[in-house]
Amino acid sequence: MSTMRSAVAHAGSRYRRLLRRPHPAQALEHEAEHLRQVEHAGESGETPFIAIIGIILFLLPIVVVFLGAAFAAYYLAR
Repeated sequence: MSTMRSAVAHAGSRYRRLLRRPHPAQALEHEAEHLRQVEHAGESGETPFIAIIGIILFLLPIVVVFLGAAFAAYYLAR
């Protein structure tokens, strides 16, 4: 019985590793968290650049939506 149990456990671990889906977003989340910690610590020379890039990435989608709405209004008004 123990041989069968170990074979099933071995096969289960092999299939689990084989069929596991990679999560590339986790690496990005980890890097963003690291940059946030560096920014809050303020000990790095890159801190101002990290803050500026964060502001740009926050405002960019807002600007794109407003520009899209403005172009749509212009197109519909013609």
